[in-house]
Amino acid sequence: MNEKISEYQERINKLEELRKQGINPYPAKSDKTHRIINVFADFTKLEEKQTEVIIAGRLRSKREHGNLTFSNLDDGSAKIQVAISKKEVGPELYKLYSKLIDLGDFIEVTGKLFITHKGEQSVMAKEFKILSKTLRPLPDKWRGLQDEEERLRKRYLDILSNEEVKEMLKKKALFWQSMRTFLIDKGFLEVETPVLENTTGGADARPFITHHNALDIDVYLRISMGELWQKRLMVAGLEKTFEIGRQFRNEGMDAEHLQDYMQMEFYWSYANYEDGMKLVEELYKYVAEKTFGTLKFTIGKFEVDLGKEWERYDYQETVKKYTGIDIQNTSLEKIEAKLKELKIDYDKEGFNITRAIDNLWKYCRKQIAGPGFLVGVPVEVSPLAKRDEVNPKITQRFQPIIAGSELGNGYSELNDPIDQAERFMEQTKLREAGDAEAQMNDYEFVEALEYGMPPTCGFGLSERLFAFLMNKTMRECQTFPLMRPKNQPVVKTKNKETRTAVAIINKEAKLKSWEELNTVAHLNAAFGARIGRQLFHQDTIATEDGKEIRLNIQHAILIKEAKTSNELLNLIQKAKENDLEIAEFTREMLLTTDDKKVVEWTKKIEKKNIEYLGVLVFGKKSTIDKLTENFELHK
Repeated sequence: MNEKISEYQERINKLEELRKQGINPYPAKSDKTHRIINVFADFTKLEEKQTEVIIAGRLRSKREHGNLTFSNLDDGSAKIQVAISKKEVGPELYKLYSKLIDLGDFIEVTGKLFITHKGEQSVMAKEFKILSKTLRPLPDKWRGLQDEEERLRKRYLDILSNEEVKEMLKKKALFWQSMRTFLIDKGFLEVETPVLENTTGGADARPFITHHNALDIDVYLRISMGELWQKRLMVAGLEKTFEIGRQFRNEGMDAEHLQDYMQMEFYWSYANYEDGMKLVEELYKYVAEKTFGTLKFTIGKFEVDLGKEWERYDYQETVKKYTGIDIQNTSLEKIEAKLKELKIDYDKEGFNITRAIDNLWKYCRKQIAGPGFLVGVPVEVSPLAKRDEVNPKITQRFQPIIAGSELGNGYSELNDPIDQAERFMEQTKLREAGDAEAQMNDYEFVEALEYGMPPTCGFGLSERLFAFLMNKTMRECQTFPLMRPKNQPVVKTKNKETRTAVAIINKEAKLKSWEELNTVAHLNAAFGARIGRQLFHQDTIATEDGKEIRLNIQHAILIKEAKTSNELLNLIQKAKENDLEIAEFTREMLLTTDDKKVVEWTKKIEKKNIEYLGVLVFGKKSTIDKLTENFELHK
């Protein structure tokens, strides 16, 4: 800690020295003439003409050789080597560069291009100036930010030091851009609908509530991309509309779900769900090709080819196939018994037949690789979809199924105002019985339908599709995911499930006793550093005579055994799929305390060949118990 403070103070001192010399360390403008990527593109021509260029960027390295210093300058487009020579810039400016300019500082360099004797394209500086003085050192360029929570909390540093993250963000922009292009080319009009609503609609979800001071009313943040508003636009005579924007759901967080995220929804008059499936399949292939340049993806345990023929999965038949339950001829008690038999977690608050069926389906779809469409969805779980014309117990609803998940949702929209009013009444009864995710009764929307809405197909997808194609969690794919403030303890609620940690030792590694202790100690230290104070209810407890004792953490930590390193590797993958906290300890980490050596050694080994000595996983007790049930307690 002292080293960090002293380095910070040292940079403050340099900042003050720059100001004493009459140098503004934070000027408002740069005279930059070229991006570095364009310098490389035109290098030969610029060098032959002896063209003077002005480049600017962040200083990423400094290597002094007597009266000559080589540095790397990074402007976000590329990095280029800059030579600062005492002869070229003069002794005073060279001294300033050597003593007062640090790694991470933004500088502007004026000079001409040349090629070093090693063949590296470079800039010989004639002069330079400071553009922004940094007060904190950047993460080590080789290791970056190692802690997962810190990476997400300080995402700007993660992006700066991790090219993969930067490329992911570029892909995400291309993902939405290509989707917008596809829909516009198909004749859809991009629209905007309200984010604040009197009544939420368009999905089964718990909303966020806030207060509108000017109108003195409570309002909800939207839980869909304006579904009921876009349908009003169908009533208004617009034929094809879509919206891409942010929506909010005050629900649980896991690898596939977040509370605020990007969503796209389109509505298409005079089309039905069959038309929708054809368009959506075409849309997914187009976006995947434009964003990733391929239609083949590895997603978790699945190998998915979007280019193959898309299948159809009937809801009732699929549930019966994987669970033996006929959802048209069953009871809540039978489904609940099956859920317990299959060890499926479910929210008991507001539990009803609709939620029970939905939980059964969630179990089943995790077995399906796809690509394909779920069809034949019951009316009970589809309050906004048109009934099937042959079987009125099911709806004309479709959902793309890819890698065991629903990656979109669409229907032939319900345009019968009487049927819609009745379904809203059924949803109202569910809300009154405690189902906070049941839909609210939107009387004004029913009134709009009474003016007439043409046959319409609606469809929506979220950024979960992008995360799946990236084979990452949704949180990893957000630029700045919402994080709990540092050192803020977790407030326990009556419904909050107990959490636990399990450390698992690799018996195949044949560790000595001290090595096992070392492994467990490192796993727990990494775990504690990452989770922090949320592990505690309070810091200390007191004895009868008033002496304080440091309190142990509130969560149990078990130690178990794995037979092989490969078992630990599989556990890590499953833990990531469930968005659990993970700590890992490898042979390289045991052999040295020098992190640079660990980094160098690890870079030379493929993931599958890493020898794991131990792994710690932390999260909901039911999830952890299920993942680690086949590992025996350590003896």
